Amino acid sequence: MILFLPILLSLASLAQGSVFLHRPPLQYTPGNSLDECEQRFPNNQYEPTIVPAVSGGRRAFQGEFPHMAAIGWTRTDAPIAYLCGGSLITWKFVLTAAHCSADIDNIPPDTVRLADTDLASTSDDEFAQQIPIARIIKHPQYQWSRKYYDIAVVELEEYVKPNKAICVACLWREPNVPGDLMDAVGFGALGFGERLSSTLQKIKLQALDETICAKRLPAMRREMPEGLRDDQLCAHSATMDTCEGDSGGPLQTDRTDLLGKTYALIVGVVAFGTPCTNGSTGVYTRVSSYLDWIEEEVKESLSPEVCIEEDYCNRKMNPSVHGKVDKIWERSRVGLLWQEYETDIHQCGGLLVDYQFVITSASCVTSIKGPPRYVALSSDSDRAAIESVTVHPWFTKGHPYFDIAVIKLRVYANLDKIYPACIWSEEQHGDWRTPDILVGASYLEKRRDLYTRKSVQYYVKGDNCSVGENVDYNDLSCISKDATLVPGICKIDHGGPVMKLFDKQQYFVHGIVSSLTQGCEGKVIFTSLAPHRQWLEEIMYKQQQEMLWM
Repeated sequence: MILFLPILLSLASLAQGSVFLHRPPLQYTPGNSLDECEQRFPNNQYEPTIVPAVSGGRRAFQGEFPHMAAIGWTRTDAPIAYLCGGSLITWKFVLTAAHCSADIDNIPPDTVRLADTDLASTSDDEFAQQIPIARIIKHPQYQWSRKYYDIAVVELEEYVKPNKAICVACLWREPNVPGDLMDAVGFGALGFGERLSSTLQKIKLQALDETICAKRLPAMRREMPEGLRDDQLCAHSATMDTCEGDSGGPLQTDRTDLLGKTYALIVGVVAFGTPCTNGSTGVYTRVSSYLDWIEEEVKESLSPEVCIEEDYCNRKMNPSVHGKVDKIWERSRVGLLWQEYETDIHQCGGLLVDYQFVITSASCVTSIKGPPRYVALSSDSDRAAIESVTVHPWFTKGHPYFDIAVIKLRVYANLDKIYPACIWSEEQHGDWRTPDILVGASYLEKRRDLYTRKSVQYYVKGDNCSVGENVDYNDLSCISKDATLVPGICKIDHGGPVMKLFDKQQYFVHGIVSSLTQGCEGKVIFTSLAPHRQWLEEIMYKQQQEMLWM
């Protein structure tokens, strides 16, 4: 099939209209400098499209923690006793603590209740579901006499029916816990020695250093002969911690995707702690240490990509984070390809800045794969063969400076299909360090049981940060982001543009995303184009530099 793919792609491009032309278009004019860009390529009037939304303890309300489960014991002469909590992680399984697999009389729980934040009232029961427990699967190394391996999954007898008040939670997969405040949720006692709460309670907790935590815990040599382990974590607050009855419930953090949808990620499972008075400390089973075991038992992948694809949930929106799919951006950004039959245009990005010229990072064109041979606007568009690649002469592999390259194409851009972007000039356009800086990225989208990468642009809002050495030739710019994204769902567009909307009409490129940018979650580091304007003009318009010929 691979042998025929170039032919199929060519036929598809003919049917849709070629992105690239073998001869200069009728409106073609040669350029003399970057300053002429706006006259040669005026705004093409494409409007951006904002991606729509797909759309002491304090009282929590319906829909606030839609994954929260109350685990109960049915009594013959009393109401159901909800002694533990849990988190719905698939539509058939609840994550909880292993010590919740039986009460003090060694009787296992038999029911789970969802979407009920007041167990003593029927006022919020509209979306509640009561589902019998099929079985409880404790971690095989858990022992009642020990505080280790305190994790279990509860299999329900039937699948949960999704509704606006019930949704699955995702799992925190990072080895380190979040540095920001986390939520602990449960129906536990409101204080030491008090009765269990009938209403769902929440409290903000901060992760606590293990050394400090160990000093706060009472001596438990028989129950914890190894002391605190790496598969446990501690959290506390100045007021109160989780209490009796909160066992098995979630310690969680909220993260967003590039479209602003918010997801709960379970960081820990409530295990034990000091008496829940002011300044108490809780110990939690670290979920990231048990990912393989959990996935093996539920027989599903719980990866971030799988979790965020759930379309049944009424996700909260974070108004400070939103992505956009911009037609102007999409008409200027290209993907680098090393073989004509390749369809992954997200390996490295580039930006069309003239009829035959693309700028990208030097790191992208000097990788172990060698220089790229084609660029493409989309996975199914026609390919533009590369005539030459020019790497900045001062670039050194493994070093972050002068990480810029110019690609010359053998063909010409068809301005009806693809459109060059201009380079930002502080003399003409002012200071770029203002809002509306956009960076390109991609995320996995599932269609018909297949995952494909979808392009998106997202705003970078934060303070300027310093990166690299304090030297005159440091051409790196940096923006620290305060957005807290779901780890691992997004791939940054290395070699792609960092652009800014000017006068609400046209995008101008300020930089090229550096390989120092680790991902969408952290700071954005890019090579500023301002110091390289003269070099770019020499390559594009005077052709005086040595080239790496294909």
